Amino acid sequence: MKGTASIALAIGLLLPNTAFSQAQSSILPVLTGSYAPVDGGCEAAAAAFIYIEDKGIGANKTAGKVLSVKQDNDSYVLDVLWIETGSDEADGDRDTVRIEVKDDRSFFFSNTASKKTLMMWCS
Repeated sequence: MKGTASIALAIGLLLPNTAFSQAQSSILPVLTGSYAPVDGGCEAAAAAFIYIEDKGIGANKTAGKVLSVKQDNDSYVLDVLWIETGSDEADGDRDTVRIEVKDDRSFFFSNTASKKTLMMWCS
C-alpha cells in the first residue's frame, strides 16, 4: 500500500496538471469535491465543509438538491432544497445560495444563514 501511495505522490509531483485533473461540476465552473473556509483550512470542523458534486451541492450530512441556477458574470444564485440524511424531500428546507467563483478551486459562499466566506478546494 505504501508503494502505491508513493507512486501516486511521485506522479502528482512530476505531472501536477494530471494530479489536479478532476471533473468540473455541471452546475458551477469549479472542481467537484469538498471545500473548506480558507481561514480554517481543510482541518476545520466537518460542519464547515461544502461539497460540490456534478449536479448538486452538499454540506456535512445534508444533501442539497439544486432546483435552479441563475448566472450573473462570475456569480451564481442557486435555489437549493437542503435534505438531511434519512429525511424525505418533503421535509427539506428551501434556501438561496450565492456562489461567487474566484477560480476553478475556490469560491465565495453565502446563503440566508451565513455571511460571505472564501472556500478553498480540499480534495
